[in-house]
This record gives sequence, C-alpha cells and structure tokens, in this order.
Amino acid sequence: MTIGIFTDTYYPDINGVATATKIQRDILLSHGHNVIIVTTGEKGQKEESFQDGILRIPGKSLKSLYNYRMTSFYNRHAYEILKKIDFDVIHVQQEFGISLFGRLCAKAMDVPLVYTCHTLYESYTDYLSHGRKIPDRIAKMAVKSLIRRIGLAEGEIIVPSRKAMRMLRDYGIDKHIAVIPNAIDLSRFYGPVDPEEKKAFLKAHGLVGKKIVLWLGRIGKEKNLEESIGLFLEYLAKTGRKDVVLLVVGDGPEKERILKRHADEIGKSLLFFGKVEHDKTAFFYKISDLFLSSSTTETQGLTYSEAMASQVVVLAKYDFNLESLIVDGVTGFLYDKKDSMIAKLAMILDLPEERRKQIALQGFNRCLALFSQQSYYERIMEVYERAIRQDF
Repeated sequence: MTIGIFTDTYYPDINGVATATKIQRDILLSHGHNVIIVTTGEKGQKEESFQDGILRIPGKSLKSLYNYRMTSFYNRHAYEILKKIDFDVIHVQQEFGISLFGRLCAKAMDVPLVYTCHTLYESYTDYLSHGRKIPDRIAKMAVKSLIRRIGLAEGEIIVPSRKAMRMLRDYGIDKHIAVIPNAIDLSRFYGPVDPEEKKAFLKAHGLVGKKIVLWLGRIGKEKNLEESIGLFLEYLAKTGRKDVVLLVVGDGPEKERILKRHADEIGKSLLFFGKVEHDKTAFFYKISDLFLSSSTTETQGLTYSEAMASQVVVLAKYDFNLESLIVDGVTGFLYDKKDSMIAKLAMILDLPEERRKQIALQGFNRCLALFSQQSYYERIMEVYERAIRQDF
C-alpha cells in the first residue's frame, strides 16, 4: 500500500503523537509499504521541503501549547506534490492544520480516510481559552462539538485506549471505533546505563547516596505535577527523610510558576533538570529508584511504559485506563487518595532490593506483552483494509 500520514507533530518533536507516528511509519516501511509523512516544518523553516518521504510545510509556533506548530489547512504547493501520488489510504493524526489538509486531500483525491483521536482535548481547554476570556465551560463545549463533527464524518476511527473510546461515545459518536494502543519502540530502554556516566551525573548534582523519585514529562496543568510535588513534600515531612529527592525532567508553561512556588525546596529535595532530548530520557529512568505520575489525562501513557521498560517501579494515580498496564502491587503501584500515595511511596522506597527488582521485571514483561509491534501492524492493516472496503 501507499499510505499518507498527516500529522501536526513529528520527529524530532518530543511528544507522544510524534513518537507514535515515527514508530508507525517505521513498522509500515519494514513490512514493505510506501509511507508519505505530511507534517509541519522544523523550527525556522520558511519553505516546503520533501525528502525521504517526508513533506514538511512551514507553520507558526504556538507558545501557549508547548510551541507546537500550526499550519493553514491548505497549501497549494504541497497539494501539487501529493496529487501525483497514488494513495491507497490517508491517515490523519489530529483535528487541525495539517490534518484538515489531509481530509481535504482525501476528499479531492477520492482516497479512503482513517482518523486517530490521540488527545483528550477537554484536559487542554485552559490553554485554548487562555488570554482570550473564553470560559472553560464554553471551550469544552466547543471541543466536544468539533470532535463529534469530525468523528461522525466519513472514514474509520482509531483510538489508542478504551478511555479515548469512552470519550467519543460520550460525545455521541456511535460508529465503529478500533482500539489500537500505539506501538512503542522500547528497545533503547532495555540495556544498562553506563556506570561511569551515572557516577559522574550523581556526583555533579549532589545525588550520591540519594534515593531518586523521577517525574518526567511536559510541565502543564493537565500533567498534575503540582500534586506530585505536594504529596512528595508531605511524605518528606511525615518521614523526616533527608536522603530522597524528586527529580523533575521536562519543560512547559507551568514550570516558572511551580519554580516560584517551591523556591525554598529547589536544589534540596526538589531538582529541576529541564527539557532533554528524547533519546536521553532512558538515562534518567535508569538512574531512578521510582517513577511517579499524578496525571489522569493520558490516552495511553508513554512515560509509564518507558519507565517500566527501563525496569523502574512505577507509582501512578489511579485511572481505569492504566488497569491493563499497571496491576497494583504486581507490575507497579496505583494510588487514589493522598494518604494512599504517601503510604505507598514510603512502602516502595523501603522495599527490599530483590522485591523491587521482581516488580520492575514483571512490569517490563507486561510492556512487552501489550505493545508488540507485530500486533500493532496486524490491527492497523485491518483498519486500512476496512477503510478501503467501506469506500467502495
């Protein structure tokens, strides 16, 4: 098949959709398919470029939304390139910009359409309404209306989780929806960390002899870092421990506010490391004793899987979307209330080393079972073939 994938974010961007789309392309190419990626231009790009099957269209950075880039929904030069390609399927990954362009191309070229709903946008409406005096309730209604209209349009729908499917059902979308977890290439998280690199890092940052609790991701309201920090500091106050630190790796619109609020703890029990390249994240997982997250807005939860693939024990706030991945006390740990989080954090950090390794290994095996690339390939091809059948 020749498959066109239209996405507003793509490698080297660091986020779940960009990573999932890159892996999807690699899987399809490895099975002999021709894949054309249509995406936004890289930072500073002024003109369209088309190299190695990737068509990049310049766009404008959105500072209020993690500097994601947005393009107009039509680009004449790009269309002239794309209309010469005999697509079997067009697959759009979002709802705006490039993905709207993908829908226009599918209609104009009479090509079957597939749409993946990756994002729970109701969790991001504070960014959509920020500075525009739009009440959050109105923003949520607008998002619901938009997604419902897109979902009811022609084409097949994919979601990466049951949680996302439930959201679409709540929006009144009653057509067929395929639940296909994004394939994840976890291979770079398997091997050991360089001991000399780890030793040098710990020494340079005053972490020798410390227990490291890792928080990694975008620092935005929807990721709920504030709760993780608050509960972590309560844990320290209750236990009096001086040998445990929370290492925060990432960047985002909430970072400066959180830094100011917790200024007295920065450099002591809280260490902010900032944004790192995606291929460097494995190092931070592997030097940590525990991965902590209080987010309940994930459609799949890439960071949980990366941590488990690194054989680090995970403590996450309960979300039914995690039930298949994290079995409490078996493949990781879940908390629901403040007291349970503090108690579990204390219990995990006091576990015997062998018991912690056993849980980490079971989490690792669970990831392998859930996110097989072959399983993903078979299921995505079923959707593409269904889209082609429905088009005739």
